[in-house]
Amino acid sequence: MAESGWGLYRRGWRTAVVILAALGLLTAVVFVGWSTNVVAFLMGGTLVASVHLSIGLAQEKQPSELIRVVLQWAARAGACVVAIVGYATAIGMGTLWLLLLIVLTSPALVSRLWPQAAASGRRPEAAPKPPADLTPKNDLTPKIELPPKIERAKPKPERKPKPDRKPRPERKAKKVPTPEPPPPQEPVAPKAPEPVDVTDLSDDDLCLAWRRSFTELQSCTTDEQRLAVITARNAYLDELERRAPVAFAQWLDSGPRAAGNPSRFFSPRANHGDPD
Repeated sequence: MAESGWGLYRRGWRTAVVILAALGLLTAVVFVGWSTNVVAFLMGGTLVASVHLSIGLAQEKQPSELIRVVLQWAARAGACVVAIVGYATAIGMGTLWLLLLIVLTSPALVSRLWPQAAASGRRPEAAPKPPADLTPKNDLTPKIELPPKIERAKPKPERKPKPDRKPRPERKAKKVPTPEPPPPQEPVAPKAPEPVDVTDLSDDDLCLAWRRSFTELQSCTTDEQRLAVITARNAYLDELERRAPVAFAQWLDSGPRAAGNPSRFFSPRANHGDPD
């Protein structure tokens, strides 16, 4: 499947930022002392790590995931601060224009200014589709009972008539009608899942239902159950997109997972955090 233009733009922007950060780090190593670089790295990493630690505790994340996210963002922030110090040493006030250009061209800001471009991204896959034939083949095979074998009576040997008696006519064996096999049973089509009414749910309830449906999908034991859960997950996605298309597009840009929590994009209480 070909990648959309919006996806190419995001990938190009991230690649450019990584290259600029690498050049800034190289400049800092060449023109700035090691002590200054270490102090800048620790200051930026500590500040951002404390912020993400507070956010993770508020969202009640798992300890292993929280530690991974905090260390990851601390390393990113420390490297960015050291790169900024390197650019400030090399080009001076031009660093501010460079940072302004990066912010103005970021996908997050562009998606707010042009929601149509962000909405053209691909929707996350809810879950794998069930096979087309939902009814076990064993149930569809009609059981045909073969008619019992009929043994025809063997003709009796002819008796030679006596001279004074007339020969008796031969008796023909009666044909027993063969029973017709029962007609094959038509396959029973699976019941279509009932439509899910999600209009009365709040945004938080929709996000919670989306997360719970992934667990329900993993515990399904029949194809009909899987089809019902997949239909419900599609209804949740359609309702979220209908209510808040801009927030829905931002969620798609963050690279969501099938079991992710989109509440931070649709709830006014939380508008920040790492992608789910």
